[in-house]
Amino acid sequence: MKIINNQNILTNKQIEAVIKLLGKDYKPRTVVVYETRLDIIKFYPLCFNFALDEFSGELEGIYDESSDAVYIFIFVQTDDGDDVHSKQLYSLHALVHELRHRFQAATNYLTNNDEKAEKDADQFATNFINRNSRRISKIMNWDEEWTVEEE
Repeated sequence: MKIINNQNILTNKQIEAVIKLLGKDYKPRTVVVYETRLDIIKFYPLCFNFALDEFSGELEGIYDESSDAVYIFIFVQTDDGDDVHSKQLYSLHALVHELRHRFQAATNYLTNNDEKAEKDADQFATNFINRNSRRISKIMNWDEEWTVEEE
């Protein structure tokens, strides 16, 4: 697996450890982490053709089935200010959400219903993060466990 990442918010080792918890059906060919909007331009030749939605911060992540790549937009994570743990937690949630889409595509699970696929990916990511909060806290070197709160 190739990871393109500045490693200021999530390290490659942390990303690999979370994907390992999920299992081999969730492991994509490539993971690209955009910490800032500038990273979209910086990594552009290596990645997909970005659109206004990505640049404007309207998407937390994308799974591209044709290249088996997951793209995560950390700069979108501003709900709790600049708290790095919150950015990490919700970026991991976005990562797991997009990896669930990879699983859906690989297994033809809910591929004909976008609404159900989105709901499944969101619920799966929230449940996975919360069920594994102790292990994820260790991976992330957090002093306490964090959980995802859905609105």
